[in-house]
Amino acid sequence: MRWVRCEICIEPAHSTLDPPAARAPGTDGGADGLCALRFGLSDLRNRRTELPENLRLAGWRGSWPISGPGYAGLIFELRDWTGLATRPLVAAVASLNSAFVLPLGLWLFYRASLNDIRSAWWCLAFLFAGSYFLGPWLEGRPQQLGMLLAAAGAGLAYRDLRERGTCGPAFFLVWVLCFGYHILSFVVLTVLVFGFWARRFIQNHSDYGALAALLLGLTLCLALGGLWYPLVWLDIRSNHILGAHAFVFFGQMMLAAAGILLSLHGLRAYQIGQRLVGGLRAGLALPLLPWLTAGLVGLALFWQYAWLGPIYRTVNPFQLIWYQGGNILLAVLFLTGFWRLIQKPVSNMDFFMEACLILMALGTLFLLLTPWLRDHNWTLRIITYWTWYAAPIAVLGWQGLPAGWRRSVLLLCVPLLVGGLHHTLYAPTWTCQLNG
Repeated sequence: MRWVRCEICIEPAHSTLDPPAARAPGTDGGADGLCALRFGLSDLRNRRTELPENLRLAGWRGSWPISGPGYAGLIFELRDWTGLATRPLVAAVASLNSAFVLPLGLWLFYRASLNDIRSAWWCLAFLFAGSYFLGPWLEGRPQQLGMLLAAAGAGLAYRDLRERGTCGPAFFLVWVLCFGYHILSFVVLTVLVFGFWARRFIQNHSDYGALAALLLGLTLCLALGGLWYPLVWLDIRSNHILGAHAFVFFGQMMLAAAGILLSLHGLRAYQIGQRLVGGLRAGLALPLLPWLTAGLVGLALFWQYAWLGPIYRTVNPFQLIWYQGGNILLAVLFLTGFWRLIQKPVSNMDFFMEACLILMALGTLFLLLTPWLRDHNWTLRIITYWTWYAAPIAVLGWQGLPAGWRRSVLLLCVPLLVGGLHHTLYAPTWTCQLNG
């Protein structure tokens, strides 16, 4: 029997699967426990994916064992319209997204946010040098367009909260679409918008009415979750939250949210929000901070390989550096740009700065929750989203380098792109193995 190995799951690569009702809860790999399908540059004859089979079962049972019912609905509609089988349709949709939709959508996102065509192109150059971007870009999964919806929704929410203090109808539409298309992207977007609101709230630029509208929209999405994600919810309750009952776990999370809200109310009531933001900026300007942040980034990269130690033990250390070179370059340039922004703020970078800080806090939270979660790769998943918002700040850091250094860094992106692709397509975590 062949087995497909990945960072998230180990699944038997059968040509047929037992129906969901006959399988133990969570044996499909969880909300995002699907082995990703690699296209174009990988040898598909030696790789298998559970995604087409899960899609086939979803159509049979009417329930979604994957993390995005909108994606499944798209595949089913195309299958009915074209008469093609599920597997080639998954490959075709993923290839179209990778080659056209994602690069164009990202460029338009950066173009609109930065109002600078050249900077938008530089963002893509540094993103494509790292495997944390290349992995989701090449995967035939709902996350491909989910990340784009999350970025669009975050941009709309930030603009609305900055200009009006509340989110407009366009954001709520994108929010619901994101929930229907990819659950993790919805979680990221939700955390971002509540983070944006919190800053505006403590500075008296937003109010409880905006919060009530957000909570109402969140309640609507969660109500739809009973229809769109029944198997995902069952899997979360049964497999992903360890050591405590699901209701106890979420009850504790609600208490934590209430504590945060009370703290925000206190900051607003005593009019210390502005002083807090100013103090935070002063703290970020400390000379020790870039070195501390660099150490944390290095620790995160080391942790990935420590976590996957048995798999990567046979890989040459120099090859690991080649694999992670693009990610390290993006992190170093981000720290350089971050330091420049602290010294001299740039107005069109505020959105990306806030988003990066919020996602870094979210990644840290997932890291702290690791003992209670079945899957330990959530921090790495958040990093893949973080790269989208870190790229413009990295470009700012690159632009502050001497001219000769800038050219050298751009030339370095080419071999790093090759290393990132090699890591993404042929890393040991994706190797199919024969087990008896």
